[in-house]
Amino acid sequence: MAQILPSIFGADILRLKDEIEFLERENTAILHVDMMDGNFVSNIAFGPNQIGAMKKASKMMFDVHMMIDHPKDHLDDVIATGAEMISVHYESTPHIHNMIQRIKKAGRKAGVVLNPGTPESVLEYLLDDIDYVLIMTINPGTPGQTFIEKSLEKIANLKKMIGSRPIQIEVDGGVNDVIAKQVAGAGAELIVVGGYLFGGNPDERYSILREAVK
Repeated sequence: MAQILPSIFGADILRLKDEIEFLERENTAILHVDMMDGNFVSNIAFGPNQIGAMKKASKMMFDVHMMIDHPKDHLDDVIATGAEMISVHYESTPHIHNMIQRIKKAGRKAGVVLNPGTPESVLEYLLDDIDYVLIMTINPGTPGQTFIEKSLEKIANLKKMIGSRPIQIEVDGGVNDVIAKQVAGAGAELIVVGGYLFGGNPDERYSILREAVK
């Protein structure tokens, strides 16, 4: 069964404490947190100080998605937040393997993120070193976009590449209950949902999402 990872970026910024408490009551295991610098992507959100404060107030595991330029300069600060999972864009650094090594040396799970236009084949020489792959199913940084259908093929191809390795596939972007079922069927195990979950009745939609990925 796939897991739903709520994205706090999709929540009401004026009610973050209430939203986190709601997710705790729903027994959410992992919270997805976007870190955006306004350069690698157009939006700006959640620096290490804010992430660390949320982490201290929560029992959930944190999955930090570093959507930033020069991630090597900020990785130590992200590690210091206490986040258990940290992912870096393949496109954001020429030293992706070094980033993976630093994350794993800190005892955290290391993930590599692929933009929609980046083929899964770039991971061939990284698969023995990573814990998860995050496939962007929209162009990163701007919520509300439509899910890119070609992503289903990408997920299935990556699943074959992974083989028996203990690597999880995570998906982020344009996910609702219908899409959640489709990506889970293609092989995704961690499914990030933001706008759909928080844009309606969260209690009802969380239940619908969980049912969809059973």
